[in-house]
Amino acid sequence: MVARISSGSNPKGAVYYNEMKVEQGEAERLALRNYVGILVDPDLMQKQQVAYMLEQQAALNPRISKPTFHVSLSLAQGEKPDSAELLAIADRYMDGMGYGGQPYAVYQHFDTDHTHVHVVTIRVDEKGDKIPDKFERERSNKLRQQIEKEFSLVEAERVVLNRSLPELKPVHYGQGDLKQAMTNVVLTVINDFRFSSFSQFNQLLRLYNVQAVEVPLEGKKPGMVYTVAREQEREGIAFKSSSLRQQPTRETVERRIKSGKKVKADSASHLRRLIEGRLSESGSWIDFQQKLQRINILVVPHQGKDGDLFGISFLDVKQKAIYSGSELGKAFTAGTLKKQLGEDFKNLPKEDIKPTIERKPQAETEHKPTAPEKEQTLDSNTSLIRRLLYAAGAIDDQQESEQELKKMTRKTTPRL
Repeated sequence: MVARISSGSNPKGAVYYNEMKVEQGEAERLALRNYVGILVDPDLMQKQQVAYMLEQQAALNPRISKPTFHVSLSLAQGEKPDSAELLAIADRYMDGMGYGGQPYAVYQHFDTDHTHVHVVTIRVDEKGDKIPDKFERERSNKLRQQIEKEFSLVEAERVVLNRSLPELKPVHYGQGDLKQAMTNVVLTVINDFRFSSFSQFNQLLRLYNVQAVEVPLEGKKPGMVYTVAREQEREGIAFKSSSLRQQPTRETVERRIKSGKKVKADSASHLRRLIEGRLSESGSWIDFQQKLQRINILVVPHQGKDGDLFGISFLDVKQKAIYSGSELGKAFTAGTLKKQLGEDFKNLPKEDIKPTIERKPQAETEHKPTAPEKEQTLDSNTSLIRRLLYAAGAIDDQQESEQELKKMTRKTTPRL
């Protein structure tokens, strides 16, 4: 099971999102818990009434800027418990997180190929006190592991290790099923990478020769289409986001941007230290990129038509998160880096692209993985690096690069 928590300033938005899914036949409201003092049958309550109860209680403490607690609980593909068991899982999770006595709404969604529920509540109790949210994600992760055992669910870690992403290559017109290839790219980027802006979403898409384009709509919010990048501008077919599998619309991307901001903020300091250490030892752009690739960090340059570097991003392959230089700090922006590494940015020559996995000596490692665990982790990292470098145009011969990457990632324990 995977639990994803998001916060908001008004519970109305989260309630309306789920109720809209119900109206469209893509979800079902399973229950309203602790809606005391309501004269209307809970099954007959309108979305305005569902939201009003939460809004009224949130208003008891206006000092809390983001009182909304919105969590999705996703089961592994193939797990299909009935609605009663899903509701029991949701109740167990809310009780374990300290929200068991709060009013909350539970919805089952049917818009993906795996079973999942959404739960909406608020962080303000009936006395106006805040529900403690310190170490919220750490507590959620431990609780999730307990629930997996109690309800005999597939462990999330096992799903991650065994999960194989589609073998992605850059998308081009006239090569295979264009819509299917584009869908694979878009859904992989949305579901498996972390980004915090629309431009970063497009930077990841362009690694695979795809781009998202906003389309103005009169009197409405802009729509969005996906098309092929790096070729003649808007050549051929542009697919509406709503026409692709799982409907990766602008609203979906915006939700991923919001969740990405939180996840990235938690790990930015670690990435900053890693890059800073390599930067202090680098004397050129080539040297800098080589050192970063040894720890699975890829440099994504933003260059004008004249080749001038005007921006830079860093892609953490292990965490599958992309950061702009400015997100990490002024010292990591293109302007500052050019002063230290040179005005003329140079990409790594193809023969110098040798991503490796940096390992600690055995004595420093807390957990020594078993042979199957090590093999799965190596294969996962190798596969992702290979796809990214292939998409960026760095690898032409896939079979040759496969053998090279296998050698690079199976490093022996460093000699003391």
